[in-house]
Amino acid sequence: MKEVFEITDPEALKSFAVPERVKILQLFEDLEPRTAKQIATELGENAARLHYHVKELVKVGLLQQVDTRVKGSIVEKYYQPIAKVIRANLHLVVEENAQQLSEIMFSPLHAAEQELLYTMNHLAASDIDKRKDYQDTFAYNFGNLHLTKEERNQLFSEMKDLYQRYKDNKPSADRLNFHYLNLLFPTSPRQDDPDNAEFVDDDE
Repeated sequence: MKEVFEITDPEALKSFAVPERVKILQLFEDLEPRTAKQIATELGENAARLHYHVKELVKVGLLQQVDTRVKGSIVEKYYQPIAKVIRANLHLVVEENAQQLSEIMFSPLHAAEQELLYTMNHLAASDIDKRKDYQDTFAYNFGNLHLTKEERNQLFSEMKDLYQRYKDNKPSADRLNFHYLNLLFPTSPRQDDPDNAEFVDDDE
């Protein structure tokens, strides 16, 4: 498996913008090969529908078949992502279609939104004891930082290192499965932003 794979093919970029396929790729953070059936079970998705998305990811080269095992009359195909880190070539996306850039950037957000809504609806339908298990487990952080590119890279590296400390935690009775999403982006100056307004000397 490669360390990093940069998407340069337009068809692969389109596939990378589908929330269901983002969830499939995110599932492989532990780098363990899986069959399409195992992926469907872990994600709680319809097997036939998910198998279609797996085939599309293989077709565009983001997933690859790494093993085949025969159990009786059943042939099991095991898949893995093409690399540990898959990222889009944003310059290519802009050249192809600005809307596609938006779809790719927001695809992980949509996937996280779906997961959060599912969890909230599940809790709403649960009994009081079940809800207590999730008390004080939700965390949310949002803000603004003024950073140089070097500081941005350092911050992102430190965040990755921090999460890595917990990546090897195994499922247990006292551990919940947490979904996390980091988004760090530069904002564009707005016309009505006082910080960007030109200074006017009223005494002149």
